[in-house]
Amino acid sequence: MKKRGFTLIELLVVIAIITILGGMVMGGAQQARKRGAITKVKAQIATIETAISMYETDIGDYPGTDNKSLVLALKEDIGDPDWSGPYMKIKENELDDNGEYMDAWGSPFVYVNPGTHNDYSYDLYSLGPDGQGDGSGKDDITNW
Repeated sequence: MKKRGFTLIELLVVIAIITILGGMVMGGAQQARKRGAITKVKAQIATIETAISMYETDIGDYPGTDNKSLVLALKEDIGDPDWSGPYMKIKENELDDNGEYMDAWGSPFVYVNPGTHNDYSYDLYSLGPDGQGDGSGKDDITNW
């Protein structure tokens, strides 16, 4: 009587195929996550730009330079009678311990007023996935 079953070689081939397929799926998932984070940051920048525009329309000037000043100007009444905010709702988990608005990779957005990179009066950008640079890097996401 002959025993039926799989040989060791057959099992190893099946395991190898499953491993290769799993690697392909994981690689695709990582790319999808990266594209999702980039899309989220672009949407955040567009939202911040809209809020800054509404603030500038009411107050007549852009918020002071740096991320924390920007967040305070868009969220809290500055005592100006023309202030009609809040101009943007920012969840507490989107802020770091210093009150700075964070991008999808956990780095604060960079806000500089006056700006130097575009036709706007301010520069607004994310340092991208690597968290480094000055807005001119290949992976930086900017408003210009």
